[in-house]
Amino acid sequence: SSGINAEWPLRPGTAPWTRVNHNGNSADNAGNASRYDAVLPHFPSGKTKRCVLRLRYNISTDDYDPFQTDANDNENTQEGVRSPVEQNPLVDVGANARPLRLAINTNQYGRTFQDRSHVFKIVARTTAMAGKVIHNLNVRGKRGNIVQTYPAVEYDFIPGRATISKDDLVHIQWTGANNHNNQPNGGDGQTGDAGEGTGGTDRSNFLEMQGEIENYPVPFENTTFWSKVESLTNPAATAKDLFVSMMSSGYYCGAAANAGCAANQVIGTKQPALNNLLNNAPASYFGHVLKFKEALSVAYMCSRNNNFSNRSQKGILWVVEKEQAANAKRSTRKASLDFKKEKSTDCDSALIPLL
Repeated sequence: SSGINAEWPLRPGTAPWTRVNHNGNSADNAGNASRYDAVLPHFPSGKTKRCVLRLRYNISTDDYDPFQTDANDNENTQEGVRSPVEQNPLVDVGANARPLRLAINTNQYGRTFQDRSHVFKIVARTTAMAGKVIHNLNVRGKRGNIVQTYPAVEYDFIPGRATISKDDLVHIQWTGANNHNNQPNGGDGQTGDAGEGTGGTDRSNFLEMQGEIENYPVPFENTTFWSKVESLTNPAATAKDLFVSMMSSGYYCGAAANAGCAANQVIGTKQPALNNLLNNAPASYFGHVLKFKEALSVAYMCSRNNNFSNRSQKGILWVVEKEQAANAKRSTRKASLDFKKEKSTDCDSALIPLL
């Protein structure tokens, strides 16, 4: 009854192209993670909505009609039903040669591999956010090294590289947990819990760097980002408040008390002091919706998880004029299409969805 905007429901589209069974980056996304960028609904009612997102990972085959084949086609000799596929069948390859065996596991044919649901809330916008595009900048991945996290990934910001209009907003936030249990058998990856800080816990923070190839944060006094943004989540927050909040993953709400930050939640008052590995900081962080005062660029990192040579939790954000942002989006799209045209002469061209 409250109504939603015209961007909803989610728009269907072709999945990004990757090589077969590859869980990683895609040329369709300019070398970034294969993903679907969803536009979440805006509810004019101003009421918080509790939502459920269901994700299913399906795999199909053209070895039989995927739309007309179901459990009724399972092998049943008594009823005279022949399955369209057999376990490790022997096939005649001709030339009077002996049959060869194919590696076919019928349990892997035409099935759903993953079926997961996630619960989240869409909270009401403030008046200052009305009519604005809000980009979500958060954290993907989980605790562990590259083999322990497979088929997921190690911690990373998502998107890791983005160009947006200075008329848009960005919400820096993330979720995490304190109860990972990657014990034997370790699932698809290896058993283990590689990482910094207390085992089994997620932690992230947001710190400015001088450039994206750096691995050291800039002290607040030398930063340029915080003075060029303002919070629409807590308009009373100063540049230093925003720095302190994101540096501490919300353990401190700011540098000093203000209308949106209690006096017992700031540096120098809240005890115990912040652990240098963020062990006593929250795993999840509501963060701030930021408005930009001018065009800018900022490279950023997480102090706990950016482990040089092991994992990189860094990113870069370009905030530009509206037309420049539109051109950047078109350029990324063109690069994707050029890649597909180039691939059209390869032996696996039939697997590439041409848009």
